[in-house]
Amino acid sequence: MMSRRPLVGPEKQFHGYPAIVRFRAGFTLIEMLVALVIMGILFFVALPGYEYAVIKSTRASARAALLDLVSRQEQYFVNHKRYATTLAQLGLSENFYVDGQADSVGRHSAAYQIRLELEDGSYSGVQAEPLNGQSADSACMTFSLSRIGIRSVSGAQSPGDCW
Repeated sequence: MMSRRPLVGPEKQFHGYPAIVRFRAGFTLIEMLVALVIMGILFFVALPGYEYAVIKSTRASARAALLDLVSRQEQYFVNHKRYATTLAQLGLSENFYVDGQADSVGRHSAAYQIRLELEDGSYSGVQAEPLNGQSADSACMTFSLSRIGIRSVSGAQSPGDCW
């Protein structure tokens, strides 16, 4: 019978260690830096789109709060044969602030302040004024809804684009 030679030769030494130890699992510093640079580029490309989506969704909560307030006004009119002149008459606090989910919050975390618009002491509409981070929304800014249903904004875009 012939003697067979081993498929793997004797372990070679690499700086005093077996050669197998030389191939460790993991990433090199260069690979980690390349991954971080790619993640940073993706982050800075995606961030403006994300911020725009947040501002746009917060606009929707302001519109919802205004429509809710108009509904309360109409119910108040049905019950009292006149419109309310204060938010307290509608069951809300006089300083009514809403966040991005149209929930009532304090001024420090509010996206909009909701107000009644009064002309000569009588109700003429409702208004949502941006606060805090939402103040950066120069496209729509303040939303207004008149008593007769006319929608307007104070920003650069037309009411049709914002409403």
